[in-house]
Amino acid sequence: MFDFTVRARSGHWVLQDAEAGDLGAYDTRDEALAAAGDWVRLIEMPWPVLVCDADGEWDQTLVEPTCLH
Repeated sequence: MFDFTVRARSGHWVLQDAEAGDLGAYDTRDEALAAAGDWVRLIEMPWPVLVCDADGEWDQTLVEPTCLH
């Protein structure tokens, strides 16, 4: 199953999975979390994502699956 982390790194936000590694780099935290929502659409349920900002502060947020339009 997914083990997502969003980390601030070198002016970007990187979406990572514990098994797959880096899944993409994004300009904003919100874009990275939206990308995580695209991935959790596969399991069709909200999923926790750890977030580490540029200061090394950790937080956790729940990401909803992206809706299919």
